[in-house]
Amino acid sequence: MERDFRYLRDKYDDAGAREIFEKICTEWLYAKYGESAHNIKVNQGDAGIDILVGDFSAPIINYQCKFFLDGIGDVQKQQIRDSFLTAVNSKLYTMKKWVLCVPCLLSANEFNWWSNWSANQKAIYSIDIALHEGSYLISQLKNYDIYKTAFDDDIRIKLDSILSFFGEERQRIQKEIIVMLNEIEPYQFKDMIFVKKLESANITYLDGCMRDFFNAELVEHTVQSKGDSENMRLLSNLKQKVFSLWETQYLRYSNDSDGNDLLSRTYERIEDNDTTTLSCSAIPEVSLLAKKGMLHQWAEECSIGWLKDYKQKLEGYMTKEMAQHGD
Repeated sequence: MERDFRYLRDKYDDAGAREIFEKICTEWLYAKYGESAHNIKVNQGDAGIDILVGDFSAPIINYQCKFFLDGIGDVQKQQIRDSFLTAVNSKLYTMKKWVLCVPCLLSANEFNWWSNWSANQKAIYSIDIALHEGSYLISQLKNYDIYKTAFDDDIRIKLDSILSFFGEERQRIQKEIIVMLNEIEPYQFKDMIFVKKLESANITYLDGCMRDFFNAELVEHTVQSKGDSENMRLLSNLKQKVFSLWETQYLRYSNDSDGNDLLSRTYERIEDNDTTTLSCSAIPEVSLLAKKGMLHQWAEECSIGWLKDYKQKLEGYMTKEMAQHGD
């Protein structure tokens, strides 16, 4: 038997395994949020909620539990899209965050799809979107000291094996990602905000920027999946330092039509500080490419740009582009 959550299905059948997986997620969220967490009864009118944090008087955190054992294929992708659209279009509530919980670990191609899809939905709906995979969930159960009470002895033994397996599998996938970075096609990112900002600033180095962005997204996902709050704090601090390097360059930048110089100067500052100010030995996954990619994560969030009036320039560029497409 493979060391993953298939044993739940083997022991309890499909319906029972799905129920137990949701129970695992529910017990963790009860421990984390207390009485603010609510498990919603399953029926046709559940409005796209499995577990919520908060109440309908204010924007909620919406957790969706999908018992995907074999990764995310076309069928699973459509289920994710449908669940998110059901939630975002609900008349019963509004969301500040939508979280997908799955028992599997994503492959490089699956993570690439998730990165692009979630980033696009964030840009469209201004809602935070997160992914919690099996290894992250197990680590959270241990952090909240409910791991021993959440499962039988035989299940705990298997879960310990799963956690070890996921660690080995993550290393394999990271190596696969490195190869895959050379195969990224521009169309996969063409509608993302950070790419539009590069285009509006007449920056042609798009492929390299997209690879850097993907590296940064991979690192963030990897650190979050491990559930180490200290490493998440260190990564956030590192991202702030990268922002500060851009900010210093931006304050003395006046070009309103060409952003190549600002991008290259900021990249150079990141390279200069890679082993000093930006050193982060506690998180070995953070490469120089990922540090550069953090710039484009900030740009995707509309916090930075490559022209003096980058927000206005972006709006004008996108308006012109829409008009051209309309013709």
